[in-house]
Amino acid sequence: MENTVYKLTNELLNSLNNKQIVGGIFCDFTKAFDCVDNDILISEMENYGVIGKGKELFQSYIKDRYQWVLIDNKTNHNTTVSNWARIKHGVPQGSVLCPTLFLLYINDLPAVISTKAISVLFADDTRVLFTHSNFMEFHVNIETAFIIQVLRYSTVFHVTPKHALIIQERLKRQ
Repeated sequence: MENTVYKLTNELLNSLNNKQIVGGIFCDFTKAFDCVDNDILISEMENYGVIGKGKELFQSYIKDRYQWVLIDNKTNHNTTVSNWARIKHGVPQGSVLCPTLFLLYINDLPAVISTKAISVLFADDTRVLFTHSNFMEFHVNIETAFIIQVLRYSTVFHVTPKHALIIQERLKRQ
């Protein structure tokens, strides 16, 4: 986390010092860890060289999992138990692997967004920083990245931005 904050702050300050227009898209994905498509994640892991026994290990960790829910009402001493249900999406939460698996899942997002952007990924929070000296070019870059790329990517990978904030700043030329 410390490195991502440093990278974002450093890029922002450098751009402002160079009198550029600076803007960013800040996305927090809704229930990000629950939305991971296991087949896509395994495919992404293969792209990074996870094959053979390593791939089989991860498949056994994330696929063919089941869950049930227990509701224990202490007021009237009534307990309700659901049926077992297969989990089709998501990564097991509560371990250090969960954010890492999600980052593997969305790691190609920066390349999809724009080569003109600086992307910082941390778990389910994504920050994309844009800089440009020309106001019109800046607007085209940031709008194209958000409207076309982030929303399209979100649809394909089954993740939905819970909050998406676009901020821009332009210092007065002196």
